[in-house]
Amino acid sequence: MSASQLVEDCIQAMRSGCDFPTLWSTVIKPNPVVAGIPVQRESEGHPYIEIPLLRGDWLVVDYDRKYVQLR
Repeated sequence: MSASQLVEDCIQAMRSGCDFPTLWSTVIKPNPVVAGIPVQRESEGHPYIEIPLLRGDWLVVDYDRKYVQLR
């Protein structure tokens, strides 16, 4: 599975109402491109979550703004 497919799977789960703990345990953690655990970050007072991926980029999950992207 590719990182871009992981993004699509996360978006679909979020649209279905999935919370982050469920998203992490059912979609993100079992994916073979995931290299580590979630890290909570903040930018200008706004929290988001980053998960490291094997190829060196990060999966960024922002529930408040309703998006998932690769960084």
